[in-house]
Amino acid sequence: MFQLNFTNDTTPAELALTTHHSLPLVVLSLLIAILAAFASVSHVDLMRSTQSPSVAHRWHIIGAIAMGIGVWTMHFVGMVAFKLPMDVYFEPVTTSISLIPAILAGYIGLRVLRNTEPSAFAIVGGGTLMGLGIGVMHYLGMSGMLVNAKMLYRPELFTLSILVAAVMASSALAVPRLMMALQCTFNARDFSFLLKLATASLMGLAISSLHYVAMAATVFLPLEWPIAQGPSHTIDETLIAAFAVIASVFILVVSTITVILRFRILESDSLAKKSEREARQIEDRFKRLVSRLPGTVYQFQLDPDGRMRIPYASAAIEHVHGVTADEVKDNADRIFQMVHKDDLEKLMVSIQKSAQELNVWKHEYRIRLNGNEHWLQGNAIPDRQEDGSILWSGFITDVTEKKQAEARIQQLAFYDELTGLPNRRLFEDRIGRALAEASRHQQYGALLYLDLDDFKSLNDTLGHSFGDRLLRSLANILSSNFRETDTVARLGGDEFVILTGNLGTSEDIATRNANRLAENLLTLLHKPVDLNGYEYKCETSIGIALFDGAEQSSEELLKRADTAMYEAKSVGRNVIRFHDPHIQSILAKRFRLEIELRQAMERNELTLAYQKQIGRNGECQGVEALLRWKHPERGFISPADFIPIAEHNGLIIPLGRWVLRTACHQLSVWQQEPKTQGLHISVNVSSKQFHQPDFVDVVLKTLQQAGATATGLCLEVTESIVLDDLEDALAKMQALRAHGIRIAMDDFGTGYSSMAYLSRLPFDEVKIDKSFVQRADERANGNEWVIIETIMTMAHKLGMRVVAEGVETQQQHKLLDAMNCDFFQGFYFSRPVDLETLSRALSTEH
Repeated sequence: MFQLNFTNDTTPAELALTTHHSLPLVVLSLLIAILAAFASVSHVDLMRSTQSPSVAHRWHIIGAIAMGIGVWTMHFVGMVAFKLPMDVYFEPVTTSISLIPAILAGYIGLRVLRNTEPSAFAIVGGGTLMGLGIGVMHYLGMSGMLVNAKMLYRPELFTLSILVAAVMASSALAVPRLMMALQCTFNARDFSFLLKLATASLMGLAISSLHYVAMAATVFLPLEWPIAQGPSHTIDETLIAAFAVIASVFILVVSTITVILRFRILESDSLAKKSEREARQIEDRFKRLVSRLPGTVYQFQLDPDGRMRIPYASAAIEHVHGVTADEVKDNADRIFQMVHKDDLEKLMVSIQKSAQELNVWKHEYRIRLNGNEHWLQGNAIPDRQEDGSILWSGFITDVTEKKQAEARIQQLAFYDELTGLPNRRLFEDRIGRALAEASRHQQYGALLYLDLDDFKSLNDTLGHSFGDRLLRSLANILSSNFRETDTVARLGGDEFVILTGNLGTSEDIATRNANRLAENLLTLLHKPVDLNGYEYKCETSIGIALFDGAEQSSEELLKRADTAMYEAKSVGRNVIRFHDPHIQSILAKRFRLEIELRQAMERNELTLAYQKQIGRNGECQGVEALLRWKHPERGFISPADFIPIAEHNGLIIPLGRWVLRTACHQLSVWQQEPKTQGLHISVNVSSKQFHQPDFVDVVLKTLQQAGATATGLCLEVTESIVLDDLEDALAKMQALRAHGIRIAMDDFGTGYSSMAYLSRLPFDEVKIDKSFVQRADERANGNEWVIIETIMTMAHKLGMRVVAEGVETQQQHKLLDAMNCDFFQGFYFSRPVDLETLSRALSTEH
């Protein structure tokens, strides 16, 4: 029977048995208590995580049992640690019943902890009930202890044991609320482990504190008459402790494993939910991204039986193809029905090739949509499926605008913008093909070179708009009267060329056929052309060069036709001339001039003349160095005669370097004199010289060797030089300007005269061509002055200086000065003179 006996004043305390504890077993009992509490507290998260009340209740009971077994085990390990000078036995029934209040105490504690923010009343009440439950377990277990002594309890320590258990249990139950407050205060992410550890530690201390305070309250008085024979059903304390430890550790381990596994399941569920959320987010982002792409993102599948379908297509397919994704999901025939008939076969071939080789599919094709033609570009990566089908993943974009832009670029690059005829670049390509065809088929062809007679007078009389209208009309006449295999091109200005083949297998037949074509042309072109109410009759000079492709170059063929045309022009108007082999005598003369030019370079017959460049203040600001050749027999030979020869045979390279070296030397001399140190010198650069790979290095080295400052040197290049290789020109110009060398665009007003190129390229100066200035002077109120003024305004806004060449009259100087022209160069101020004459003039001015 469960009965508590207390000591009083009459209790012979001096007779009490001496007791002690085993320290290792005490530590073990404390660890068991903490482990049991931790396993039990871990069930709180499981109770909170489930949505099912029955499941939560089961976790609640399991946690309480874990707590009860742990408390019970701790008690009996502590009893084993308690040493008496006699044998100790335990009554099985009472010992087993003592487990029940421990489980109830655990159930009460978990009930309080299940609430994330328990009230103070719940904490104190739950802690008190836990303390009482643990106390009942302890003292009930003590009542099952059988010894040859009488057990009495000191009242004060008995009360203290219950009180300590209640206080420690309440503290343990208060830990979650305290930890939540700390988490909010310090903005910590997770205190869950520390919370469970702290709660378990306090609970373990509550259990242990009660046990060992209660044991301190116990007094064992020896009996006067020892029990003769122990009870028949008893358990040795060592055996019961061993069984208790084994059973409790097993249960605690199983409980802990269960908790860990459950948490992993919960983590897996949480991870699965997180993955599902991320997948939805990725899908949403993909849909948003796809909706912003300029085309259709799709998957195209070709089944083994040849059936084609589109399993996936973005919403843009409706805009690109005019169908919905559902309409082509199982059958893509509607897509292929839209493809242009000329592109369908090529499209199918490209798909089959990609399927066979599993290479990236990329193809451009046309479709008809809403009565309009659209260009589409497809890109996709194929992948063979398990069923043998091929699945392409990629995108299709509408490239109609790109194709239109490319066609426009093609038109501008290879066709004349005014007439729509092939330009010189395309025509030169056609000549090469025509020569190859003539040689292969052993047929003669002819190149007809046309030049309008007195076209300049038309422009000057009626204006350029009438001239442009005439050129367009003539282009239409020429195009409509020749075969598709023939080529009609405009080389520039009023010059047209016609390339025709299959004129006969002999030179005589070809000559007659070509002559008949030319005569028909003269008749056609001489018919009046209506120019906005004004009837104009064209007169044309035609030069013809036959070709059979044998040892002929396109350049030579064009040169022969050009020579024949100028011969026709020299005779009169509306004249036809074939290339005359006897004119080769002229070429022979040119060849002799070439040889003499080489000798002139060796004999130092070349010299430089200098022409002043006058500033707005009337003073000389610089000079242009001009090459001159004084032949020992024929005197001065015009640069127009020998410079083209030098350009043709490559002599222009050493010739240009000599000019640059001589000019830089003179610049160095001037820079050392106070009166002339501010002068700059301009040097013309040829195309071949400029496009030499080492051109920049040669210029810099020449300046260094001459001892001249780079800022005094200005290199003049023409538009055609720059446009030959725009990227190379830009790089060299930037490199030269980086060292202080100035770059001038020479002869502006001729050639392309592209304002766009002028704005893109790093020029320091613009030199308006003298022919442009002189034409403008002929019509003082004409458009030429407006154009010149526009050029100056634009150049100034781009930070460039303007030099007007060919200023020969006071009127020209006056008009140019009024337009804020920076420098003037021409006969009005000074002709090109030798160095000695220039030096005297400069000494007079300064």
